[in-house]
Amino acid sequence: MTQAAEIKIKICGITRRQDALAALEHGADFIGLNFYAGPRKLTIRQGAEIFPSINNIHHVVALVDLSSPEGFATASQLAEKFGVRNFQVYGNLAAAKSLSVKDARYWPVFRIAQREDLRTLHDGLRQLPVSASTILLDAWSTRGQGGTGEQIDLSWLSEAQKADELRNLPPIILAGGLTAENVAHVINTVHPAAVDVSSGVEVAGQAGIKDHTRMRAFIRAVRL
Repeated sequence: MTQAAEIKIKICGITRRQDALAALEHGADFIGLNFYAGPRKLTIRQGAEIFPSINNIHHVVALVDLSSPEGFATASQLAEKFGVRNFQVYGNLAAAKSLSVKDARYWPVFRIAQREDLRTLHDGLRQLPVSASTILLDAWSTRGQGGTGEQIDLSWLSEAQKADELRNLPPIILAGGLTAENVAHVINTVHPAAVDVSSGVEVAGQAGIKDHTRMRAFIRAVRL
């Protein structure tokens, strides 16, 4: 059984320097900067306002779509200008082999819409052109990818674990619908390697604006 103290924490959808600093000061292991899509999407220029305040670039995970020319160019710039090495990747990863980033770590995202999606994770990973350092499981939603507040059915994950379908996968980061109030239950139920929160630690109705009290409460709930 995974111990809570070992669980890694990623605060995703950071859009402001002060939120990035607060997340790390409160004990987050990673912050996610979204250069992909949605209301929390950053430009390179906006990201440049955050990067100088991060004392260790390995805390940063950049969300990118390597299958689009724009996303590929963004990933290249992030690596070259700021030293980013952790990439949470969406879309077709065929272009990842062409991304000339030494020691790049890829975090492919799998959106779980049904129980069957968990049975086919191994097949999905075998089709990737690069090795996955970790995999991020998020709930499929009609409202977009990430930050929707929707949660994967925990019974599906429990069943997959009991059926030994998740054995020998890279470390699993669980995202979707997590809050300070439910994260301990989620951890004790499915024992992920890491948890990822975005909307669950935001000021109500303000995508990308983090509530520092909520962030602190979330991290405390994981660490206890």
